Formats: sequence, structure tokens, C-alpha cells
Amino acid sequence: MNNKNKIDLHMHSNASDGLCSPGELIKIAANAGLAAVGLTDHDTIKGLPEASCAVKKYNLELVPGVEIGVLEENQEVHILGYYPQYKDDLKNALERVLKERYTRMDEIVGKLRKQGFKLNLEEVLAEAGNSAPGRLHLARLLLKKRYINSLEQAFSLYLNQNREAYVPRKTFTIKQAMSLLKEVKAIPIIAHPGVHGSSMLDKLIPLGLLGIEVFHPEHSTAQKRTYQKIALENNLLITGGSDYHGDYKRYGYYPQHLAISNQYLLPLKNYTVK
Repeated sequence: MNNKNKIDLHMHSNASDGLCSPGELIKIAANAGLAAVGLTDHDTIKGLPEASCAVKKYNLELVPGVEIGVLEENQEVHILGYYPQYKDDLKNALERVLKERYTRMDEIVGKLRKQGFKLNLEEVLAEAGNSAPGRLHLARLLLKKRYINSLEQAFSLYLNQNREAYVPRKTFTIKQAMSLLKEVKAIPIIAHPGVHGSSMLDKLIPLGLLGIEVFHPEHSTAQKRTYQKIALENNLLITGGSDYHGDYKRYGYYPQHLAISNQYLLPLKNYTVK
């Protein structure tokens, strides 16, 4: 299969809440014929060394990155950071955020137990494996226990903001996250801005935002056009990808239709953070 004109700049491994190991993820991308893949796990870069080895085996280009969740005005915003140059500094800064995930998950599980759900934190931790627990891990557990019919239902009924079991994250502010990415010389891109993210652009651009994830599964055609226009008007980089987590029940296979043109890779690679 030849898709060498295609890339995917947004994928997750089991270093965070994906199902596949970094090596397996690279193999999937290689089998799909992609030219490059971005590993952007949530609040961690511990999957990058394995991915770096795997791309050599499969003759694929790795775009190292991270996806940092921030909380601003009671709204969660995600910021992608590509090509961090000081990985140890980034890893150390993210450790506090990872520890908070355990406290948050304990609170979420407690809320669900009060509603009659028979589950405990240990089960969620087992589902998460070696990674810090997240809502997607819990959603998979709820699906296995047949409390829900789909992963999407877990979020819409219980885990999304303003739902019964939602607990806000204790994480970075926008300013803190942007400062961190600047310190480690990473290229900050707002992830899947969707309906609400546009309201944050006025804050993010003065703080050094360098791009917008225009292409994302949750974006409508109209939203893609809108964000592409905003990016071009503000001389911002354009990125995108599948946000693939390995949930085969959702796609049945790697969603090749969500890969993007490799024309967006070179501007990202050539950008030097000042």
C-alpha cells in the first residue's frame, strides 16, 4: 500500500491512553504506507524512545510530540508540542500532571460508585497498564462491564464536562503550558479547537502559538475551512491527523482517510523556535 504523500501528526500509544505500544503504532502507520507519523501522547513523552527505534525498522519518519491538556476559564484546551529539544526537562515538568491523574480518577470512580456502578480504582489502573489513568481508560472499562454501549456514550452520559461523574483536571494554565513548551523549544499547536477553541486563540497567539490543528476527525468541513483561513491570515502552521488511539471497535482499522497531505510536514520541520 502506498500513501507516501500522506502523514498523520496526531496519534496515541499505550504510553498514555492508546491501545497499541509505540512500536505497534509505527507498524500500523507503516502498513498504511504513511511517510511520517507524529506520536503525541497525553502529558508524557515516554513512548518516544521506542517509537524512534521502530521508525528505523519500518523506514518511517517520526515527528516527536506531546499533547498537554490545560484548563482555562473552566474549559479544557489541548496544546500539541512538536520537536521538543530538551526532552528531560519536559519529562520532569510533566510528572506533576501525571500524578494528578491518579487523584482525579479516584474521585471520578467515587462518583460513579455512588450512582451504583460496581467498579474500583484498581480496575481502572489495570486497564491503564503502565500509563497514568485517563477517562478513556475508564470508558473502556465501562464498556467491558456493559454499563455503556460505546466509548462515546461513556463521555456523553458520564465523563464529559457537566456530566455526573466529571471531575475537572488540576493541570497547567494556558500560560504555564505555553511557557513550558517555549522553554523546551517545542512548536506549540492548538489541538482540535472545534467549536470552543477559537475563543482561546486570542489568548494563545500572543503567548507564542505557532499553529492550528485544522484537520481532525471532530472538525466539520466548515470548521476546517474556518481554521485554515485563520491560520493563513495569522501566518500560523497548519497540522492535522487521526487522533488514533487504536480503538478498533470505533474504526475497525487504521483510518487512512484521516491522514493528511505531507505538504504540511516540511513547514513544521523547518520551523525554528526562537
